[in-house]
Amino acid sequence: MKRKLLSILLCTAMTAAMLAGCGSKPAEPAKEETTAPADSAKEEEGTAQEESAGGKTVIRMTYWNSEDTVAAMLDYLEEAVPDVEIEYLFIDNSNYDTIVDTQLSAEEGPDIICESPGSALKHARLGYLASLDELAGKYSDAGTSVYSYNGSVYALPGISWFEGIFYNKQLFADHNIELPKTFDEYIAVCKQFQDLGITPLAAGLKSWEPMLKNSMAFVAAEYLSTDAGKNFGSDYREGKATMDGTWDPYLEKWSEMITEGIYTTDMTGIDHDQALEQFAMGDAAMFCSGPWDLDAIMAKNPDLQIDMMPFYGQSESAGWLIGGPGCGFAVNENSANKEAAMKVVAAISTIEGQTALWENNQGGSSYLEGASFDLPEAYNSASEALAAGNVYCPWNEWGTAAPAHEEYGTQMQSYLLGAQDLSTTLQNVDAAVAELLSK
Repeated sequence: MKRKLLSILLCTAMTAAMLAGCGSKPAEPAKEETTAPADSAKEEEGTAQEESAGGKTVIRMTYWNSEDTVAAMLDYLEEAVPDVEIEYLFIDNSNYDTIVDTQLSAEEGPDIICESPGSALKHARLGYLASLDELAGKYSDAGTSVYSYNGSVYALPGISWFEGIFYNKQLFADHNIELPKTFDEYIAVCKQFQDLGITPLAAGLKSWEPMLKNSMAFVAAEYLSTDAGKNFGSDYREGKATMDGTWDPYLEKWSEMITEGIYTTDMTGIDHDQALEQFAMGDAAMFCSGPWDLDAIMAKNPDLQIDMMPFYGQSESAGWLIGGPGCGFAVNENSANKEAAMKVVAAISTIEGQTALWENNQGGSSYLEGASFDLPEAYNSASEALAAGNVYCPWNEWGTAAPAHEEYGTQMQSYLLGAQDLSTTLQNVDAAVAELLSK
């Protein structure tokens, strides 16, 4: 099964033509890859409905992550589905939804589509995706529920992603600082490092992501995981609930991250890579991230002793990680090669397929029944949270309003800078959600 890699770059003219379609941005962190000119990609695209030179069925698979994140899986599929040739289409994260939406609305597009939960819900509603109920029965409900619509499953979950708090084991040991088990204990640990003149938490707050994930993890532990808050996500996507008046008391407590000087205004001038380097070089005790950054951290400092702790609520618990199903593999309902596409997703839905997918995504876990992997040592202190299933991504339940999680992060930046109070912050997010739902 010969593979082709096609990379699509959306030019300005195409952007103007395609703005009619918009969807949720994938939650999973994306890796960059050099893109090819749009014209050459369009020229190649026309071959997708034909047989390859070897008489194999050509299947196009599109994803917002570069080919190296699925390289082992593609190698496996070459052996497992020898009568299929896969063209792998990388589309940059910033343009992914616009391009895919436009193609699907024209009853065209890739045969296999990597979907975020929000985009899968939207595309299922519009009839663009084929039902995958038979294969979905091999996966746990935790993985398939976010890809379900009207009683059927329309995408199969990939390896999970998660984010916690990497910490420098040597710094903790050298200063006899115990790992926290509650949010208050975490704040106390940060103060201990501050008293020692050590930055407790490296954070690139130039991005909207860090405060979004950190604060939502606290809300998940305190509210969304409880009987009182378990239906918030479904109510939110149906316009039956608001953050303002619901999340306020939890975020007021979490705001000690700001009032205690752990998140500071000057961090809004620091980007992700700068924060990563600060942590990697031992100049900060902790750094919030996930498996995708582990190699980069260790490359900068191979001698660093690293582990990950989860986020905590006010009560002692196993803790929580922000995360959930990664890319969901969906089949285009209008594909001329649907049978071949189904053979590919069936091959992915085996222990061998999941093992190959995990090879380039180590640290995550599979939702396929019977598939399990050894957790790298860098996640030992998060193992209890992982074993308890305390991995949750709130905006995955927001449906077509999922893109508003970026607005939440941006509004939290304004809150940190003192430009608005907490109630205004949440009201602005609610307004963005209402606008998305109205569309």
